[in-house]
Amino acid sequence: MKKHTATNQSQALNDLSACTTVAVDLAKRVFQVAGEDVLGQVRYEARIKSREAFYEFLCKLPPSVVVLVETGPGAQAWARQLQGQGNLARILPARLVEGHRSGAKNDRNDALSILRAGRDSKISAVPIKSAASLAMQALHRARQGYVRRRTAMSNQMRGLLLEHGVALAQGDAAISHVIPRVLEDATQPLPEILRELIDELLGEWRQLGERINVLSGRLEAAANADKTAKRLMTVRGVGPIIATALLAKQTEPERFANARLYAAYFGMVPDQHSSGEKIRLGKMSKRGDGYMRSLMIQGAHAVLRQLRPDSQQPDDRRLLGWLSRLGRKEAAVRLANRNLRIAWVLLQNEQTYQRQPVNDRQAEMSH
Repeated sequence: MKKHTATNQSQALNDLSACTTVAVDLAKRVFQVAGEDVLGQVRYEARIKSREAFYEFLCKLPPSVVVLVETGPGAQAWARQLQGQGNLARILPARLVEGHRSGAKNDRNDALSILRAGRDSKISAVPIKSAASLAMQALHRARQGYVRRRTAMSNQMRGLLLEHGVALAQGDAAISHVIPRVLEDATQPLPEILRELIDELLGEWRQLGERINVLSGRLEAAANADKTAKRLMTVRGVGPIIATALLAKQTEPERFANARLYAAYFGMVPDQHSSGEKIRLGKMSKRGDGYMRSLMIQGAHAVLRQLRPDSQQPDDRRLLGWLSRLGRKEAAVRLANRNLRIAWVLLQNEQTYQRQPVNDRQAEMSH
């Protein structure tokens, strides 16, 4: 009797034809699969131990089956494969899927947590990117890595020199101009072995700068060749780097009900600590893409640095008011939020951003 019951349970957990949704915990070569029926009951579980076998498994899925995966290496490629064969693929944010996991972390529990997260209507799927967008994203990630390594190297050189009483000012100019003079100055109390090391680090620092410039040039060329990117660059504080990064994300702005939700997607809104009738708004939530958020704030700071105190432009007067009331950092965050809202509008039409005219006469001349 027990053997018969166990056989029935095994058959129930291998009934793939009854599944309407399949979740996959992706890995390089081992794939854990779990499927559920329309009632949300798990009807299928399997462990596939090769990429070839997993590819064959996907090809056999009926077009009506929805496939869920979480963000991670390979998710975009498998999602495009599923799209090409007619299946609906959804990529769920791994950070939100983790909250649905129960029990120890293993492949089986991870696959089941993806199934549970797929039922959560509050979790929005990550857009499936095209190959061109992924290539553009790769340029950004490589450039970001170079920038981080270059910054770390400059900090390292500053720290090593400070140990010997040589203090450098902030900025790249101190690295590129002051350090060579320090190394050539025989009066500086630096051991010879340290001079050689700093000289090697300085050479690598310059090479990283050249690589950053090369990738920045490629991104600028791509932005100038794209009509949507050129329209985005009409917004103050949005340059080629930001425009191409927004396009590479393929955020599908039409899925956001309004511009505020689009800005919230990047964590550019106050965090909430509310309870009952008390609404408490804190600092920036910092949810979403930290790289995109950092670029937007850097662009906003660049705009604020170029403001003239005597400007009569309405946009400038607004920004000057923010600076006087909020300070430079909060004003930059507010401008970055505003720029994201403008980008949300521009990504859904063929318009370009036009600054508010000073007076009615300029408004008439612009028509």
